[in-house]
Amino acid sequence: MELRLRLPDEVHSRLRVVAEEDGNSLNTEIVIAIEEHLARRQTSAVRAIARKVAQRDAELLHRLSQ
Repeated sequence: MELRLRLPDEVHSRLRVVAEEDGNSLNTEIVIAIEEHLARRQTSAVRAIARKVAQRDAELLHRLSQ
């Protein structure tokens, strides 16, 4: 898929520096950054669901632990 992406100059500069340091193309570095962001969001969503379940079932979990 092809996508046109407009970045602030500062973000573009930072990405270019990181890409050069890692020996990657700018495109590869952007894909890596997006993949890492999505993985963190997914992990955050799972933690939020686990917290809700733990709060909802706190009494049951406490009884089971004894």
